[in-house]
Amino acid sequence: MAPNPNAGIDSPRAWLIVVAAFFVAFVGFGVTYSFGVFLKPLGAAFGASHAAMSTIFSTLTVLSFFLAPLTGELADHLGPRYVVGVGAILMGAGLLLTARVHSFGWLFVTYGILVGISMACIYIPAIATVGEWFKVQRDIALGIAISGIGCGTLVAAPLAAKLSLHFGWRSAFEIFGWASMVILLGCAALLRRPPVLRAKDSANVMGMIRTRTFALLFLGLTFSGIAIYTTFVFLPAFAANLGASHVACAALIGYVGASSVIGRLGLNALAPRFGLLTMYKVSYWLLLASCGIWIMSHSYPALVAFALVMGVGYGGIAAMTPAVAAARFGIEGLGELLGFLFTAFGVACLVGPPLAGVLADSSHDYKWPAIIALVGGVISLGVLLQMRTEEGGISPEPEAATAD
Repeated sequence: MAPNPNAGIDSPRAWLIVVAAFFVAFVGFGVTYSFGVFLKPLGAAFGASHAAMSTIFSTLTVLSFFLAPLTGELADHLGPRYVVGVGAILMGAGLLLTARVHSFGWLFVTYGILVGISMACIYIPAIATVGEWFKVQRDIALGIAISGIGCGTLVAAPLAAKLSLHFGWRSAFEIFGWASMVILLGCAALLRRPPVLRAKDSANVMGMIRTRTFALLFLGLTFSGIAIYTTFVFLPAFAANLGASHVACAALIGYVGASSVIGRLGLNALAPRFGLLTMYKVSYWLLLASCGIWIMSHSYPALVAFALVMGVGYGGIAAMTPAVAAARFGIEGLGELLGFLFTAFGVACLVGPPLAGVLADSSHDYKWPAIIALVGGVISLGVLLQMRTEEGGISPEPEAATAD
């Protein structure tokens, strides 16, 4: 039989994969990046300090990225549909159980561990699948898919604040749980492997990890992640300390999400003209600039400016990292490779939010999270500036997948 041109690489069927991955990112990061909205209510309910509460978010993120090599490899072998489907069930279970816990220990298990495992199952497998379904339009397809993170953050954080304000945080988690499970199961049903993909050479993936390019990408993501995740955990509390309302504090996370869409799509769209690596470095410059704004902020409008600039830089980093990796290393074993690369964010969460929480608790000064973010921004940019053009994805890509 002749191959179906509507179901091959860069085909209309491939764009359905983008839609599914967009909503995977929308739901997964919309839920997890709303954690800062619940930081004070949950801390008050369970008598936990900022440092203790930040360990929950750190655990969630560490699991989501440290397990990603495993889930990425499982998706490469079994297909993404089954792995994302398991993640959908775990996400719903984790959030629904969180709505019913009555101790900090169980909160750690239901939210930190179950939701963390769920994120490992859904994000990297879905994004890697997008990369495998595209060749000519891969960069823009990845940018659209990953923009789901920003859109989800824009919607979920203010929604979480309003739901918790009117119905309580338990009802908010219950609503999020049912909605997340239904949407993610629908996304899983849309996902499938590309029509033609050569078998992955695991030894080759290990060889990629040992390169200088991988090391620079990993370190850049680690220190940028310290800035990014410290922001998501502590920005609402920082704003509340300045006298902002609960909904206004949550809106700042929404602003980060909204402007990140500009970074994911806008900076990515400029890559063909100015170069992928050049625009990738611009994202790190913007991240550092935003941290400078935060540390000098003494009013809510200044925090809005910080959130908007941070979002653009963060969005560019998130969108272009898979594109840089795919362009430099090819798409064979991309799920496993991205899984290893994004463990950098897990390392960042082990360092940034807990350290910021300890310093904020001991000094009662919310400037410490801003200082930690600024240090992360400075180091991450310094690392990325060491990457040479020939390492950044301009060299020809190996042919790994083609349409029949």
